Amino acid sequence: MSKTDDTKRNDLAAYRDTAQSIWVSIILAFVLRAFVVEAFVIPTGSMAPTLLGEHWSLTCPTCGYQFAFGGAREVVLAGSDPRLQQTPPVNSRCPNCRYPYPADAQRKYLDNGDRVLVLKYLYEFAEPQPWDVVVFKNPQDNRQNYIKRLIGLPGEIIEIVHGDVFVAKAPPLDQASTPISEMNLDWRIRRKPHRVQQEMWQVVFDNDYQPSATWAAAAQSPTWKPLGEWTTTNFEREFHYRGPDSGTLEFNAPAEAFRPEYGYNSDQLVLDDVVGDLRLACVFEPREKSSQVTLQMATMGFDFRAMVDASGKVSLSCVSQELPDGQWQVDGTIAPLGGQHSIELTYVDFLATLWIDGEAVLTSEGANSPPNPYEWIKRRLKESSIPTPKLSILAANGQCVVKHVQVCRDVFYTTHKLSFQSPSALDRYARAIDAAHSNDPARTRRLDENNPFFRPVQGSGWGNMGKPIWLRKYDRSRAELDEFFVLGDNSPQSLDSRGWVQASPTLRLYDANGDFLYQLGTVPRYNMIGRAFFVYWPAGFRIPGVPRLPLVPNVGKMRLIR
Repeated sequence: MSKTDDTKRNDLAAYRDTAQSIWVSIILAFVLRAFVVEAFVIPTGSMAPTLLGEHWSLTCPTCGYQFAFGGAREVVLAGSDPRLQQTPPVNSRCPNCRYPYPADAQRKYLDNGDRVLVLKYLYEFAEPQPWDVVVFKNPQDNRQNYIKRLIGLPGEIIEIVHGDVFVAKAPPLDQASTPISEMNLDWRIRRKPHRVQQEMWQVVFDNDYQPSATWAAAAQSPTWKPLGEWTTTNFEREFHYRGPDSGTLEFNAPAEAFRPEYGYNSDQLVLDDVVGDLRLACVFEPREKSSQVTLQMATMGFDFRAMVDASGKVSLSCVSQELPDGQWQVDGTIAPLGGQHSIELTYVDFLATLWIDGEAVLTSEGANSPPNPYEWIKRRLKESSIPTPKLSILAANGQCVVKHVQVCRDVFYTTHKLSFQSPSALDRYARAIDAAHSNDPARTRRLDENNPFFRPVQGSGWGNMGKPIWLRKYDRSRAELDEFFVLGDNSPQSLDSRGWVQASPTLRLYDANGDFLYQLGTVPRYNMIGRAFFVYWPAGFRIPGVPRLPLVPNVGKMRLIR
């Protein structure tokens, strides 16, 4: 046999091995997709800014803050490049300095949404946890996959009060005839784990992004005003305390800065709510061993103070007429400080915390706080409005530098526009169910308003204040019917559990007795697909000046979903 024949034989074997490898890879990919991991594209901005849907990447022309602003294909002008908008987005406003994006700005490329990996069938082996980002089949249309944040679990009663989620353990299903208002429930606030909270903070003002002097002077943008022994450098981005007399950095911001508005949204709602869950953060650089800095936050009728001394003394205190004893204080010690350290004071979900370098040093857990936050906030909302927060930074004793000052707010679950539906939606829903089950003799009852698991469609959606929702938990034989409650991080623009007014005919709508089974506003366990855990292809970018080049991932924004 010639050498040429041997070469051909070897080449054929190599081609065969390569083809087999490719086919094996394809088969494995399909197996992984079907049973382990699947990729999903975020189509809308309901989870923004945690996860972005289609959007414009904008840079504020006055402060330089970069932010995403939601877009959709239907707003792109006909006849232009299918991914280019002729004019910039309308009604976009910088979330940092509140500057309205100029109408004569340059053309902007419309970016795709984030692409995420989802662990399928995870919940076959582990129970879903509150605040998981989950993918599920949309109960209104099972042909669609939705992505939201899991809020309520089976066997719980959920009520949203002033943007916070309260939860109570539901009684057994055989007590379902008792109205929720007549139950003696132990309401607890649903606090977020720290890893989740870090992802959900929304910027109020980042002092590293200074607005133009003209815009700041117009009192449209927040600013930090130094009083006493403070001087500013680096274009007012750094504050130097000279001492020894007192010095105060006062945060001046319009009331609108604390309202639950989102820079991502195009049609902002007129919201009078004030977000009281806040984060005040800075970098503290003591120049003397006696240097001391205090972060002060007056919010929700409470005046919190977090003091950090370079010698290692720390304290967290609160003064308020709302407290049974009028005040409380907790003290502690840490290692002496030198160099630069991140300092944070947070008040979120009725818990105040002092953080140093990412570690919780002191909290108000067990302190003299409102004994029953659920009853307290409801009473407060009835008696008076929530005041606009006031924030400041105080220094004393020794010279120091404060920089990278940032104010953030928590996600606020609003009564959004999508939850306002006409009563006719109820009729449409009933007719749809009748049509889907017209040949089902077992279905003998129409929608029964006395059914504790059905609420008429009027006013705000279920789960909001005054309209708690009871999530049923079934026995093991019917565990696939367990009910979950989900919300979007971009609360005003999220069509989620609060606003669903119809059900897909493919749901299990009635039981064997013809009784109404599916509850509007819930996701049954059998509709759950899995948990989103990784942004593998963040909303991409294009090479400037070459818009038609294929999209490339923004590698720097690849991340785990918390």
